[in-house]
Amino acid sequence: MSMAERPVPISDEVTRPYWEGAAAHELRIQHCDVCDTYIHFPAPQCPGCASKALSWRRVSGAGQVYTYTVIHHVGALKAFAEDVPYVNAWVELDEQPGLRVLVRLACKPSQAAIGMRVEVCFVDRAEVTLPYFRPAEP
Repeated sequence: MSMAERPVPISDEVTRPYWEGAAAHELRIQHCDVCDTYIHFPAPQCPGCASKALSWRRVSGAGQVYTYTVIHHVGALKAFAEDVPYVNAWVELDEQPGLRVLVRLACKPSQAAIGMRVEVCFVDRAEVTLPYFRPAEP
């Protein structure tokens, strides 16, 4: 399958600002304006205080690998077969302890390491822009 045939994320009322940010090559994370907490994955209300006073903030896109896994087999997701092996990771962003995003690492599996400093980068596809993370520039 070609890159164009891969499934794409579905943007809805809650996630639209995230995907609009990605299209602008900005990493935007939802923020609760009541308890001053970042929220990821996006939600219609804060999971901590239940407030609906939410906004979107551009974040640095800098962080470190919290944990990762190397994907060697894609099973039913044949559209990704040409990519294996590849690395998926939870990245903890610098903005707030515990603020983690699930991402694809743009590096060789042998380069991945827990604690590795990373930064956001963007992959433009015809129908969507995807945030990936790569090893940070020194």
